[in-house]
Amino acid sequence: MTNANITLITTGGTIGSSIESDSVNVSRGQKRLRAHIQDLCQRQAITLTIQAAFNKNSEDLAPLDWLNLIQCIEDLVASGVNKIIITHGTDTMAYTAAAVALCCRQHPVKIVLTGSCYSLDHPESDVTENLLGAFATVSESQIPNGVYVSFTNQQGKTDVIDAQNVKPMAFDELGFKACFGQLIGTFKTSTCKFEANSLPRRTQPISASLNCTDIDLKMLSDKQRHIVQLACYPGMDVMQLCSGLKAGSCVIVNLYHSGTGPAQPAECGLLEAVKSFPELTFFLTPLPSPYVTTPYTSTLTLIQAGALLYQDIQPHLLYVFLTLAMACGLEKHDILAHLKSHQMHLPTP
Repeated sequence: MTNANITLITTGGTIGSSIESDSVNVSRGQKRLRAHIQDLCQRQAITLTIQAAFNKNSEDLAPLDWLNLIQCIEDLVASGVNKIIITHGTDTMAYTAAAVALCCRQHPVKIVLTGSCYSLDHPESDVTENLLGAFATVSESQIPNGVYVSFTNQQGKTDVIDAQNVKPMAFDELGFKACFGQLIGTFKTSTCKFEANSLPRRTQPISASLNCTDIDLKMLSDKQRHIVQLACYPGMDVMQLCSGLKAGSCVIVNLYHSGTGPAQPAECGLLEAVKSFPELTFFLTPLPSPYVTTPYTSTLTLIQAGALLYQDIQPHLLYVFLTLAMACGLEKHDILAHLKSHQMHLPTP
């Protein structure tokens, strides 16, 4: 294993937590995690440097925390570090991974995020397995520079997933999965043998690369324009949900599985909201193009009303991109240009 020039950044999360009398607490676990990493590295003959970006539960993270982490990465890259591991909470790891990928993937470095479902002092702790998987991932020569999530699956293997392709963990899962099953590859339990995925990629990521130095902190927290996500559910009252939004706001609608949303005329429905609020931009996502080759009538109705439909972009990824792109000062036409290859248009008559 080649492991020179590795830096590990801690951010908190379950992997850096400890079990208290009544809860899992992030405030007291960082020293224990650092000691465990140092002991593990000594036993595995791994040399690395450890530093903290912040110490929070990932459910409490905000876009400003992404920026702080990205700035840590920028500083490390400037100092010559080319292999970075980030320990992170599982609840919002997919969001942070997306932000890091959009801002850092052009650097000649390999960045690997990992975490754990159980803390170090839990009897079923998965901290060691996930750390070993991250060490193996960041050191594997077959894996090119880029941003990845590395996590042990429920079969005891370490999955390596492109950061833009990782799916947020579902409530009943103990590991991350890749969208459309597009793994980079897998390490066996021993993490000593990498098995690359030879299948071609079925979808493409967002091609934009954002520069963190262009991000305006004021715009990152600007309340004059909003980006909100709404999950489709039967009978949803979109008119009420959108009535308080400022002009220029973005509304991301998480569609049903087949890329469909409620498109029947209804006083408070999605279709009526798209027609009634032309000052808002409605982003519909995702339409899984490998599975849905012919769109449904409801999908076409919403596009015809003025909504924008994007294929194969997960809602959390679209949210991160819009948040950072707007904070970079990109205008709507620039943002849409970056997303053009994913947009679905009405079929030509």
